[in-house]
Amino acid sequence: MSDLVLGDITLARVVESDNPHLLAGEVFPDWDDDAVRPHLDWMVPRHFKPERNELVITIQSFLVKTPHHTILVDACGGNGKERNRPQFHRQDGPWLETLAAAGAAPEDIDFVLCTHMHVDHVGWNTRLEDGRWVPTFPNARYLFARTEYEHWQKLAAETGLPRTGDYFTDSVLPVMEAGRADLVDSDFGIEDGVWLDPLPGHSPGAVGLHLKSAGGEAVLSGDTMHHMIQCHLPDWSTNFCTDQAQARATRRALLERYTDTDVLICPAHFPAPTAGRVESKADGFSFRYLGE
Repeated sequence: MSDLVLGDITLARVVESDNPHLLAGEVFPDWDDDAVRPHLDWMVPRHFKPERNELVITIQSFLVKTPHHTILVDACGGNGKERNRPQFHRQDGPWLETLAAAGAAPEDIDFVLCTHMHVDHVGWNTRLEDGRWVPTFPNARYLFARTEYEHWQKLAAETGLPRTGDYFTDSVLPVMEAGRADLVDSDFGIEDGVWLDPLPGHSPGAVGLHLKSAGGEAVLSGDTMHHMIQCHLPDWSTNFCTDQAQARATRRALLERYTDTDVLICPAHFPAPTAGRVESKADGFSFRYLGE
């Protein structure tokens, strides 16, 4: 999408990658070809590559500008990080240049919000400087939901996060050690018209960012939905969800609350234009991209 304008709030995508890179069965334990077949007309090729059985999962941040603050939501995978998953290992991409093209330098960011602490949402929190990981956004307060931070702090110490590699140590702890982080409640308000929504399940303290002005309303919903198929099959949680049942309940509540309203939903991993509205169907829900 081009910049989304909600009155005096603007929203821009900052894309790190937009490629198919996860097998459908790796993401969804309930993946079933028969259940998916009725949806292939809209899934292929934009959302699904059937010849390789791969899902298109966009990795992106959102740049929010209000009259008072510049806010970065999520921080993608980052560059130069040691990772156990090849798509995130030692990346060397132009994300900072993409951020500049969207209208901000690192020094311009007032707040960084991580909707949750997975490898693809925290990487650009830090960058390497003189052999040390330091906060990428030197003037920003990083907002971490307290429940989320405490969960991953404990899990990283106990396990080292072997599936992905220990992103907590290189992308979260340096922010805390630099005194740039604030642990906040899951409904924390940044300013009038900009607040956090609790969206637990995919991870214990996951949040979204709610934007509301005289010009409209939007919810940046993080990983409440990884893929558009979850609008049509909302009971499908991912293998990456900490609590699949809670993730299912949170997703259904989000869909039910905003179905057939003017509120825009911006899931973290939907491809361009990302933003859209939930619509009702006889058998559940669908998602219509903005402008289509």
